[in-house]
Amino acid sequence: MKDKVIFTLSVMVGLAIITAIVGDYITAALETQRTGEPVEVSAEVMTLVQTALGGLIGIIGGYFGARVAKRRRRLSNNILV
Repeated sequence: MKDKVIFTLSVMVGLAIITAIVGDYITAALETQRTGEPVEVSAEVMTLVQTALGGLIGIIGGYFGARVAKRRRRLSNNILV
């Protein structure tokens, strides 16, 4: 069950990150076409993406770290028995 939750969380946050990036580039392209002046992508959106990606990596890393620790404890208990 926990595997499915982590997978779903990862996919949803990944899709949100992709949506933010693509949306920002589309908005910049539309503004450039409308005004004729080059419009850069938003620095705030890129900062948000970096923060979200760092959080996602932390969540996944914590999950796998706890999973490995649990497996090691289980193996060490079996050896002692």
